Amino acid sequence: MSSEKKRYPVNGTFELTGRCNLSCKMCLVRVDRARMEELGQRERTAKEWIHMAEQVRDAGTIGLLLTGGEAMLRPDFCEIYEAIAQMGFLLTLYTNATMVTDKVMEVLKKYPPHKIGVTMYGASNETYEKMCGCADGYDRFAEGVRRLSTLPSLFDTRTTIIKDNWQDLEAMREFTRREFGEDKVLTVSRFVTDAVRGGICHPKECRLSPEENVELVHEGLVKFYRQVQSGEVKLPEPKDKLKMKRYALPDEGRYLFENCGAGLNQYSISWNGRMYACELLTQGYTEPFENGFIKAWEELPEQYPKSKPVEKCTTCDFAAFCGSCPAVRMSETGDWFGTSEYACGEAEYLYKILSELKVL
Repeated sequence: MSSEKKRYPVNGTFELTGRCNLSCKMCLVRVDRARMEELGQRERTAKEWIHMAEQVRDAGTIGLLLTGGEAMLRPDFCEIYEAIAQMGFLLTLYTNATMVTDKVMEVLKKYPPHKIGVTMYGASNETYEKMCGCADGYDRFAEGVRRLSTLPSLFDTRTTIIKDNWQDLEAMREFTRREFGEDKVLTVSRFVTDAVRGGICHPKECRLSPEENVELVHEGLVKFYRQVQSGEVKLPEPKDKLKMKRYALPDEGRYLFENCGAGLNQYSISWNGRMYACELLTQGYTEPFENGFIKAWEELPEQYPKSKPVEKCTTCDFAAFCGSCPAVRMSETGDWFGTSEYACGEAEYLYKILSELKVL
C-alpha cells in the first residue's frame, strides 16, 4: 500500500450525474449526452447507486455527499435519495436550487439531509443569463432556496467568482445575510482550474487573474495592505517574523495526497462509476461498480505516484504560499509534478503583500 497511514473511507462523494440544467462557463465537470457518447461512458442507474451506497455504508462511510452536475436533473433523483437517506449517513446535498419541485420537497421533508450546500452564481437574472445561460436563473434559485430553507438542515451558501459575476459579490453576500441571518457567510470558492473528466467547459477563459484571485480570497489582508501603502496605517517594526513551511507536496516517497487526506479518509465516485481520491481528478481511479467498493478502496493509493520534489518549487521563495496541490497540478499541466503559471502568480503576489507588510 502506497500510504503508511491507516486508511478509513469515512467520507464519500457520489457524483450522481455530470449533466446540469445550467451551462456555467467555469464548471469543471459538466458534460452533456453528446460528450458521454463521445467518451463511451454512461451514468450509473438508480439501482447501481443504491447498491453502492449499501457497500460504502458497510465499509464504514459516515458522511456522504450527493452532488452533480445537478443531481435533481435526474428523473430518478427522489428514488436514489430516499433509499440512501434511510441508510443512516450524515447526508449532504449540493444543488444549484433551480430544480426544487414539489416532488423533491416531499422526499426532502420526509428525510431532511444533515446539510444542504446551495451554489449561487449571481444576484440577478441578467448575471445568470450571462454566466449560466439561464434567463430566469436567479428567480428560480431564490425560490428554490426559500423552499429548501424550510427544512431543518444546516445551510451553506457558496459561489465561484469569475469575471462574469465579480460585480455581484456584495449583493450575493447581502442575499445570504438577509435569507439566513446576519452571522451567515457566503463561502467563496477560489478553485477554477481546467476542466476534468471530459468536462465541456473552458474555465481558464473566464477565471480571474492570479492577482484578482488573491485579492478576492484575502480581502481583509489586501485592504490592510492598501491602507499601509496609502499611509493611512503605519506599521510598527514586528518583534517576530513569520516562518512559513512548504506544504504543497508531502515529503519524498510519501503518499501523494498525504497532506490533504484525499484517498486516506475520503473518496469521490464520479458519474461514470470511477473512484478517485479527489473530485478534481481525471487520472488515477479504480472501478468500484465492477470490482466492489472494498477492493476499489484498497487499490486506490496504488493509482498515484509517490511524492517527489519539484525542482522549481524547492528553490522558490513563494512556495510556502502556493495553493497548487497535486490535483491542481495535474489539471493545470497534465503532470502530477508540473508547475502552474497561474498558481505561481498567486503565490508571488501574496508573498509581495506579506513582505511589504514586514511580516516575513
